[in-house]
Amino acid sequence: MTSKVPRIALRPQPSAGQHADPRFGSATITPHLLRYLTLVAAERGHDLGPALQRAGLSVAALNSVEQRVSYRQGSRVISDALRELGDPALGLAVGRRQRVTAWGLVGLGLLASPTLYDALRLGVRYHGITGSMLDYRMEPVPGGAAILATARYAGSELQTFLLEESFSSIVALIRDALHEDFAPHAVFVRHARPPYGDEYARYFRCPVVFGAPDDRLVFAAPWLEHALPGADAYTLAQVLELLGSARTLGRERQDLVEGLEVSIARRLPQVPPLTQQARARGMSERTLRRRLAECGTTYEALVDYVRLVRAEELLTTRDLPLHAIAALLGFSDARTLRRAVTRWFGKSPSEMRRSEPPPHAS
Repeated sequence: MTSKVPRIALRPQPSAGQHADPRFGSATITPHLLRYLTLVAAERGHDLGPALQRAGLSVAALNSVEQRVSYRQGSRVISDALRELGDPALGLAVGRRQRVTAWGLVGLGLLASPTLYDALRLGVRYHGITGSMLDYRMEPVPGGAAILATARYAGSELQTFLLEESFSSIVALIRDALHEDFAPHAVFVRHARPPYGDEYARYFRCPVVFGAPDDRLVFAAPWLEHALPGADAYTLAQVLELLGSARTLGRERQDLVEGLEVSIARRLPQVPPLTQQARARGMSERTLRRRLAECGTTYEALVDYVRLVRAEELLTTRDLPLHAIAALLGFSDARTLRRAVTRWFGKSPSEMRRSEPPPHAS
């Protein structure tokens, strides 16, 4: 493999969701990343249980097949872990710790794929099922192909962590499934070189470009054409059928949850009754409650999330009195708002106003 950085036409890519979005409270993400974050912390003698509890989660919940978490919950746990462990390179460590089996059905599909290129295409296509907190696409480049990663929500301070976890886990899975000697052709990241920048070169074993126009992991054609030792057409066909069903179900659940959140957000300070929401969707209240339970949430929890998002925005970007904010959120008075803010954020409204804007806000 050449040590030269390949000549690739890099062009800036638009970041997804460059504004505060109430949907980041939707519990639609599998807890894969948080499972391995918790595991790495435990291996270092640190218990993330309290951090999970503050986000409304638990270690047991992370191991439930049906469990889904919101972007907000994931971000909160990651932020707490970075602060408590004091390791800015934690994303690299969490990614390196993973194996193909960590990705469940998607991991099995990767193993059963004919070539590395086919495996990468499958991973990008079904990345949502793996609990990714970034979005991906794959595109050809001279001499190979690249996976590009983009933020799902606005310029988060967690972007570096998420990117490092993502790129290092992809490389870890390939080394696990194909060969320990695997190395990408090059790594391009938009952030500046961190103090631990040497760890990139040691782990990825390829040229790394910091301050690039976009975030991409580049693969050379010889590696992409490598046959995977576990390739099996019959198993792959079974896995693809299951993944297709899972993705369809996941989209239906996400559409339901996000649709309800948007409806609630548009109607604040009035909260539409559940009966009205069910009728608008052509189902009974009981059916809607059951559908939400299958998504791992309740209507009351969605209302709480929408209010949380709006409260954070109003407290950190507006100079309104508390009674006015309470009225905008549909609370009876400022005292009720104070209690809710303390429950949501672990701090008072006045402390919220002294804080920096939230990571997901633009």
